[in-house]
Amino acid sequence: MATLAKLLPLGAFVALAALAFQLDTFRLDFSGLELGVPVWEQVKNTMLITLWVFIGVEGAVVVSARARHKRDVGRATLLAVLSALAVYLLVTLLSLGVVPRSELAEMRNPSMAGLMVRLMGSWGEIVIAAGLIVSVCGAYLSWTIMAAEVPFLAATHKAFPRLFARQNSNNAPSASLWLTNISVQVSLVLIWLTGSNYGTLLTIASEMILVPYLLVGAFLLKIATRPLHKAVAIGACIYGIWLLYASGPVHLLLSVVLYAPGLLVFLYARRTHQHDRSLKRREVALIGLLLVAAVPATWMLVG
Repeated sequence: MATLAKLLPLGAFVALAALAFQLDTFRLDFSGLELGVPVWEQVKNTMLITLWVFIGVEGAVVVSARARHKRDVGRATLLAVLSALAVYLLVTLLSLGVVPRSELAEMRNPSMAGLMVRLMGSWGEIVIAAGLIVSVCGAYLSWTIMAAEVPFLAATHKAFPRLFARQNSNNAPSASLWLTNISVQVSLVLIWLTGSNYGTLLTIASEMILVPYLLVGAFLLKIATRPLHKAVAIGACIYGIWLLYASGPVHLLLSVVLYAPGLLVFLYARRTHQHDRSLKRREVALIGLLLVAAVPATWMLVG
């Protein structure tokens, strides 16, 4: 229901924007050269935002253990990517044909509300605001489920303490729910205390997902046997490396602030599960390096 309620305002905007689309307005400084920034640099600067809007498409994989038919997981993931891509392309490109880019950049968030006021009057802002509220509530619910599922699955595979494998009478991972929700509240308090804004939180969250995405692509390259799968893995690795380069070393260092507590949880999990295999020297060295890097990263975030 939340997805449907969210798509209705978006569909109305796309339909109205298509009717009001002006090709001359769309062509006006389309490359953004008036900004004084080369096109290549513009693309690089939007990489983390581009990644952010697609974070979560792997949600079907996270909850795949609860799926009745495993083949539905791949279909759901592909459908999510294509749907999100289509919506973002339509909304972004059609907006540039309604008002000039410079005017669009001056609109307050959500900018779509300002555009809808132009397209259908004062009611347009109410429609978009209502859709935004429903979207946020639906996203909060889905992300709560996804975030709780990750520690639960990690605990069942002995990568997290066995405590997080507990389920309540409704088969919900109760311990994981407590962990993830407390973590969210702590993150919000830290952002408030450090005087940072939503952009900082978005950047760190996007940076946190870069390394796992790159490692997933590298692992697929390692185990792939079919040419198509190898091609996909190579493309994923190249894109992951490019994203790390585009984000810059500072943001990557800031992500260590959150990796460090996770490493401590991982080490405690190994103790509770009584792993027979000891860590290799290079693994111990890497853990030590990340823990040391967390000190200047925390200082940079607070300062």
